[in-house]
Amino acid sequence: MGHHELIAEPPTEAASDRLSLADVIARLAADSSLALPRQREMTSALRTLARWFDAEPASVPADPRTLRLRLATLSPASGGISTGRWNNVRSLALAALRQAGVRTLGRARAPLAPAWQALRARLPDARARLGLSRFMSFCSARQIAPEAVDTETFAAFRAALDGDSLVAKPHVVHRTACVLWNRAAQTIDGWPRLTVPVPSTSRRYAYEWDSFPPPFRADAEAFLAHSADQDPFADDYAPSVRASTVAMRRKQILELATALAKAGFPLAEITGLAVLVAPENARRALRFLMDRAGGRQTKYLHQQALLLKTIARHWVRAEPAQIEALGQICRRLAVKNTGMTERNKARLRQFDDPTNIAALINLPARVRREIRHADAGGRRDALRVMFALAVELLLVAPLRINNLTGLEIARHFVRSRRGGAGVVHLVIPAHETKNGAPYELALPKDTASFLADYLANYHTRLAPGPSPWLFPNDQDGRRNTTSFATEIVAFIRRETGIEMNVHLFRHLAAKLHLEAYPEDIETARRILGHQNITTTLRSYAETKTAAAFRRYDAIIAGLRDGARFPLEPVTQRRRVQS
Repeated sequence: MGHHELIAEPPTEAASDRLSLADVIARLAADSSLALPRQREMTSALRTLARWFDAEPASVPADPRTLRLRLATLSPASGGISTGRWNNVRSLALAALRQAGVRTLGRARAPLAPAWQALRARLPDARARLGLSRFMSFCSARQIAPEAVDTETFAAFRAALDGDSLVAKPHVVHRTACVLWNRAAQTIDGWPRLTVPVPSTSRRYAYEWDSFPPPFRADAEAFLAHSADQDPFADDYAPSVRASTVAMRRKQILELATALAKAGFPLAEITGLAVLVAPENARRALRFLMDRAGGRQTKYLHQQALLLKTIARHWVRAEPAQIEALGQICRRLAVKNTGMTERNKARLRQFDDPTNIAALINLPARVRREIRHADAGGRRDALRVMFALAVELLLVAPLRINNLTGLEIARHFVRSRRGGAGVVHLVIPAHETKNGAPYELALPKDTASFLADYLANYHTRLAPGPSPWLFPNDQDGRRNTTSFATEIVAFIRRETGIEMNVHLFRHLAAKLHLEAYPEDIETARRILGHQNITTTLRSYAETKTAAAFRRYDAIIAGLRDGARFPLEPVTQRRRVQS
């Protein structure tokens, strides 16, 4: 089938960035082909968008990319809007831009060209049809026949998603289209046999261990085993490290070796840890990693430099001059610990608003109540309760994410009797915490009740068989730490509109306590599990300062309210004096 049989793309505004939403509204009002009810719907959607942005329509560019980026900073929950209303406004706004001549990309509203209709009919399910709908609309509108599709077509589709659509995650839509296209090419008769590259979503850059020479792998494993089982009678004794530290060191060694190879050092010549800790090689590897971090000196980069020094001193037993050279690198890469990061400070400011505090602390109970009233009995509802329980535990016991994902039902939750009532203790042994200090608290009554409800009614839906983990994956195992943290963040954003990360729960706990009791830094230290109160003071000095200013402002306000005589205008006082 030739291109002439495909529908043409409608004329569009070549420079849509010159238009504002007000201009689009004016074009809709002047469009005699548009039915009045439809015009009103589109106009209302555009005005609603402007309200969401706290702007007038005349100041908002009618550019899909600009609108998409601004919408990405919002969510239905942040504006108290239902998901249905949110999606409806976005759809109507996109239709309004298209009606006004602005180039847009969305799912097909007009019928696809016959060749694309025929292909669409061969897709096996709704997921495949939905996942390829935008790509098919894109090709159909641009008169690209199925057999003419190539990798450049998918690249142009990706660019159009970025510039002409309102989809929240263009990279996901593009990747999904690539995956579904390849699957169709392999399984559907009559589908073009083109296979397109699927973009990777991983930032992984390290080689596999098997890529390195066996002597290097053996040396690395011997070092890791030695560091986990130190001889207390050895001359160079150092305390044994925890299993989590061994795992981190294994990851860092692989990253450093990969960085050295990618910096130009022959991979086949990386035959032992002594190669890594040679000062020139250490510089090459660390420079590669710093470049990869955008030229920034990070705490993680400093940790990698410290590991090289540790290996040189305690394993390779390098000469003092070599150890000193590595020490200089470590000192240069050291990042001053000034407490909380600027990003976390900014995120924490949203909790100066009591409405946001209320939304977060009431989230677990609200979700639990909603699921109780409308439980479909499936895994989706159980997952929602699981995330709500995770938030509940983070609120009452601000754990680090590794401890949260590692909670085991029988081992970390201990039941006791106190005053005739059952009490549930959360107990984490010292060897499982970051600072080597045990962590224990009695769960509040409501939290213990939530836990019992979750274990009785939802936990078994999350995995195919019995699982010891409080938060199991779909194979009865422990959930991935990074993925779980990301899922909790997405859950909070979806339910409340609050931008949160899991570690911020620790900062929030200190903030709430110190605002109520500004001088009680010791309780904040204990809540966070800090061994040294200096760590707590360094991180939360600004919270204490803010509380001090609030107390001072209250004094000024009280003096103003209690002033016995109103102040006379300056001009009046001068007149009296004269």
